[in-house]
Amino acid sequence: MTLTTADIPVEDFRTRSLRWAKECYEWSRVPFLPAGERVGRGYDVVGPRNLFGEDSLFINLGYWRDNPATLDEASRDLARLVAREAELGPGDIQLDVGFGYGDQDFLWAQEFEPEQIIGVNIAVEQIEIATRRAAELGLAHRIRYQYGSAVDLPCPDESCTKVTALESAFHFPSYPKFFAEAHRVLRPGGKLVTADIVPRTTPTTRTLLRLTDRPSPLPKTDLFDLHHYRHALTAAGFSNATTYSIRRHVYTPLAAYLTKRLRDPDMRRVNPALRLAFSHPALTLWGPWADYIIAVGTKSP
Repeated sequence: MTLTTADIPVEDFRTRSLRWAKECYEWSRVPFLPAGERVGRGYDVVGPRNLFGEDSLFINLGYWRDNPATLDEASRDLARLVAREAELGPGDIQLDVGFGYGDQDFLWAQEFEPEQIIGVNIAVEQIEIATRRAAELGLAHRIRYQYGSAVDLPCPDESCTKVTALESAFHFPSYPKFFAEAHRVLRPGGKLVTADIVPRTTPTTRTLLRLTDRPSPLPKTDLFDLHHYRHALTAAGFSNATTYSIRRHVYTPLAAYLTKRLRDPDMRRVNPALRLAFSHPALTLWGPWADYIIAVGTKSP
């Protein structure tokens, strides 16, 4: 059976504490790595032991509109939402950028049946684990994983019909470069769909966006709220670009769920720093500043 959190061996307190100390040390080194290695290494340090899911290895905040009972099911509902927006189905060649441990791809392969899914990631351990899990599920002939950057996709021009990025694009070095690469690899009529975390549209973000949009001594950054996200998709050549927020179906219900989930005995394996970051008080602090959007763009025929 494919690896799930239920397969992770139980650790005694000493072993667990030593692992936590090592993880914290490795996280402290991440900011000093070359820019292209930081995100991948950060996720490799997290590993399957530090996930909040009940059984799966999903790494997302979930979509809670229909009151799912678990984070696993909320994560599946988010993957289904992305697939519906992409109009994913038989015959599609899908490029999934930032696939985690592969759970979303397994769901898409089984429920939406694209012809092929190509996963691209910069986290080496995730590539290894997802590849092994796809083989164990008998999906290796339809799903393959490889190392690659979102801003230099390892795919030929017009080789895919769908590009997806499920809760991963906020890690990418540049939104405009990713959008341009997605546009390049899509066939005419193909779709890009992202589920993404961005700043909420507030007076503060509007001011920052104005400053970074004009000549300024401030460094240029990819600071995108919902509206600038849509404009950037259009600038990259996508037509019918749409963005909409689902934040009310993400942060508040997730905080309510994790208040209970983090008390479960199996959560003792999770690094205390991560438990604190996703505790109810922490989500109450950073949640109001964050939007959660679905973005869709179509490459003109």
